[in-house]
Amino acid sequence: MRDLEGKTAVITGGASGMGLAFAESFGREGMNVVIADIEEKALHVAAAKLEAIGASVLPVATDVGNEASMDHLGHATREAFGAAHLVCLNAGVSAPTGPMDQLTAKDWRWTLDVNLWGVIHGIRVFLPELKARDEGHIVVTASVAGLTSYPWLSAYNASKHAVASIAESMYSELREVGSKVKVSCLCPGAVATNIAGSERNRPKELANDGEEGAEPVAQLPGDLNAFSEQFERISKSPAQVAELVLAAVVEEKFWIETDEAYREAIKARHRSIEDRTDPPAQGIILGPYLES
Repeated sequence: MRDLEGKTAVITGGASGMGLAFAESFGREGMNVVIADIEEKALHVAAAKLEAIGASVLPVATDVGNEASMDHLGHATREAFGAAHLVCLNAGVSAPTGPMDQLTAKDWRWTLDVNLWGVIHGIRVFLPELKARDEGHIVVTASVAGLTSYPWLSAYNASKHAVASIAESMYSELREVGSKVKVSCLCPGAVATNIAGSERNRPKELANDGEEGAEPVAQLPGDLNAFSEQFERISKSPAQVAELVLAAVVEEKFWIETDEAYREAIKARHRSIEDRTDPPAQGIILGPYLES
């Protein structure tokens, strides 16, 4: 989609991090920008920031895991700007780390509600009108965790593998019917966002407080907080990722990766499937950075 000016982009998780960087990038290209986020205060701060660079922006408080809330996002977008042209299904949370037998049903539910159902609802709301107009682009945010299977991230891995598979399936379905609607799957590695603080937005009904077996465990395996200094050093900025996403939309590329650190880990996993050998992923997911 080469001509962006005057068209409309919808970004979930748009109040901070990568989502806000996407909105800034698309806004500078002359697009109308709809930013959806569950954090209303941050949403309005982000909207003011976008207006300051001259973007036409609509902030919409949205719980991406809620069907009615996502329906409202679609209605609000159409009322303000007409049909969307570019949809970035980017909202996500960082699930609790640790052995999967220590995760609660609420841990799984919260992770899948946001990371997976947020994408499913977004596709349900926006894809039909894109197909009807035979124009547009959907970007889904998966992760390197959706292309590998590192331990102690089972809920997050599962959500991101599902999202990557949905993106591939959507691409194939659109190609089968000759649609001009395009799809991209973003699989970032380390990016400097506030996703590590996702618990601040966890719904009360899905909190573990008082739940049997949910006592906090000190320094769970895979807890990335132990590597905060290294993470800051190796992380890409949201603006750098936004540049890659903008280029992928313009060039109509499917896969978007933020660096080369996981190339070998991804290839090793594919080789194990082809050769029917044991899965190769071991250690923490930041291992490819820390070993280099």
